[in-house]
Amino acid sequence: MIDFLKGTVSKVSLKYIILECGNIGYLINMSENQIRELMTGEEIKIYTRLIVREDSVTLYGFLDEEYRELFDLLTTVTSIGPKVGLGILSSLNLNEIVGSIRKSDIDVLTKAPGVGKKTAQRIILELKDKISNFEFEEKDESVADITAKGLKEPAIEALISLGYNEFEARKSLSNVDENLEISKMIKEALKNLGR
Repeated sequence: MIDFLKGTVSKVSLKYIILECGNIGYLINMSENQIRELMTGEEIKIYTRLIVREDSVTLYGFLDEEYRELFDLLTTVTSIGPKVGLGILSSLNLNEIVGSIRKSDIDVLTKAPGVGKKTAQRIILELKDKISNFEFEEKDESVADITAKGLKEPAIEALISLGYNEFEARKSLSNVDENLEISKMIKEALKNLGR
């Protein structure tokens, strides 16, 4: 079993990254939330889970062990495979998932793609006791992070209207000063996109 891989990010896509380790490029499926934090050329350590099926061998990656642990728990639920598990981790953060299971909040879980009310009920039913055995660290976003995201939203929407996808828009704005005017933010983002 591969516990983790340490290497250089050689490609970042919407659903996966290519991590180069010892002249081998590993295609690692990751949640969109965690992919947004990565940049090409960055040296990182990725915790992995190798899933072997009759017709495929797929590597899933996580920036920390807690997300991998949560992925493992989600995929123990009847009818939830790795793709749906990753979809849940892409749509909701760790606090939202763990909190909704502990509080039996179906509405939060149904925000994730492929999760209807019955699936949400099943997740809560099958994981409520298991979740209580794990100590998931609460990850609070700072007010500064939330404010920065809020200030960049109009610029992100403008870039999307210009034909870029949300991932490209967010990535191009990641190093742009949020105190700039919206028009200047967009200009900087376009420079980062090579336009």
